[in-house]
Amino acid sequence: MIVSVIVAASANEVIGDGGALPWHLPGDLRRFRALTTGHVVVMGRLTYQSILDRLGHPLTGRTSIVVSRTLGDPGYPEVLVAASVPAALALAERLAAEAGDEEFFVIGGESVYRDALPLADRVYLTRVHGEVPGDRAMPDGWLAGFEVAARDDDAGAQGPLRYSFLDYRRAAR
Repeated sequence: MIVSVIVAASANEVIGDGGALPWHLPGDLRRFRALTTGHVVVMGRLTYQSILDRLGHPLTGRTSIVVSRTLGDPGYPEVLVAASVPAALALAERLAAEAGDEEFFVIGGESVYRDALPLADRVYLTRVHGEVPGDRAMPDGWLAGFEVAARDDDAGAQGPLRYSFLDYRRAAR
């Protein structure tokens, strides 16, 4: 099973501010949708809440697993709750395998990324060029042990906030 992390991070590793993304990048959102649709996604409660706040519903076309010790029944059949990151990853692996899938995605937030990174095989990174203020960030040295497998520096060549798409693979362990 391939465990993939998908994240947008600024040059100073910021990924969030005030419970939301600190930018609006339509190209990044299209890439996120294209990569994760049809797969199981794992996220923390705050990330789940930010999706509900933004969209009014869970992500469509995906089974969502929310890491929370306090969230009750979310009321959506495609949303499941796990009490810990290890439990969520185990459930994601089981559900993906049952569906004949070989990959699932970890989509945030900060603490879920931190706990899942040691187990990740791939990272799909949207690197926002420039430093951005925020209150959530990826940990120092988080890409240690990964190698660039693909890069698209023209992805975000237009617009006020430039960005690149980088795909990383875990280096041989």
